[in-house]
Amino acid sequence: MKIVIVIPTYNEAENIGRLTDVLQQEFLKRPQHDFHILVVEGNSPDGTANIVREKMKSNLNVHLLMEKVKAGLGAAYVYGFREAMNELKADVIVEMDADFQHDPKDMVRLIDEIDNGYDYVIGSRFTKGGSIPEEWAFKRKFFSVGGNIFSKLVLGIFNVNDFTSGFKASRVKGFVDRLSLDKILSQGFAYKIDLLFKMHRLGAKIKEVPIKFGLRDRGDSKMEKNNLRDSLRVVVLLRYNENKSFVKFLFVGVAGFIVDASLFNILRISILSSRNAALASGFVAMMVTFLLNNYWSFGERKIEGVKEKVLGFVIYITSSFIPIFVRSKLVGFAVSTFGDTALVSNTAFLIGIIFGLIWNFTVYSKIIWKGKK
Repeated sequence: MKIVIVIPTYNEAENIGRLTDVLQQEFLKRPQHDFHILVVEGNSPDGTANIVREKMKSNLNVHLLMEKVKAGLGAAYVYGFREAMNELKADVIVEMDADFQHDPKDMVRLIDEIDNGYDYVIGSRFTKGGSIPEEWAFKRKFFSVGGNIFSKLVLGIFNVNDFTSGFKASRVKGFVDRLSLDKILSQGFAYKIDLLFKMHRLGAKIKEVPIKFGLRDRGDSKMEKNNLRDSLRVVVLLRYNENKSFVKFLFVGVAGFIVDASLFNILRISILSSRNAALASGFVAMMVTFLLNNYWSFGERKIEGVKEKVLGFVIYITSSFIPIFVRSKLVGFAVSTFGDTALVSNTAFLIGIIFGLIWNFTVYSKIIWKGKK
């Protein structure tokens, strides 16, 4: 396989020469592969590019790509990916920093897992055996660990522990070559989360290899000030773009809840019992949410045709009645057991609402509005 290690640099004159030398020694451990180093240089004023050019004179597998405009880490990697695929014809692309926080000796461990059939191998700080520097301030540790937990829960990728690792090996054919590199959501550090999410959606076999993330021993940190905010933005956008219908459904649910809860309390203190008030308000809210869901939440696959609308409406009424019925029984049981107070009845009512939210979205999206997405 032809393996291209993409290394973005800016003011790395103190590191890049040593790094290329160490990597060349590591390449000898896997002679069956054709290794190349592609340095994506951000026009550093410290002469980083000149050091790379010197290395190129004696190493044909070292390449230099000068950025036209320094736009961020993510932009540099995307620029390097294109060069690696289009010009160097890479089979595997490795992302790696130039500052020795990624141990060059771990590189072959990533490649070994590609050889074992994995498509996306992550040098992970947060899997068993991995670590982050003890010297990091508590704030940085907290944001790093907490951010990865947040990403895991929101994106629903539970077999990955390190979403922001910058040390990864990716198979090109069928994966990187299918990514829309023009549509990466971040030009900064958060590009890592975006690429991981999209590789996962492509069905890549993912493996985490534990690494000990080191401290910079020289040079300046490239950590961007808006890293945390940008990462949170990308995670939320990925989830929203993945299922816009669910986000809209939640807004419709809020509108339905306001109608439902308001009418429920008006009816229960005026003309109906709590049990019957829950039934009546539920049916009114059901009509409101059906219209909003059909023309907004699932508007791109709204029900067309008379027969389809009738059938869809019948299924809608039938399926929507189930959580309403369950909620009515729950409210009835609660008030008969604990007393018909506002706290008891509304607590039971809210539990029923949560059950109905899960039930309804599942039925609506999988059966009623299951058309093209």
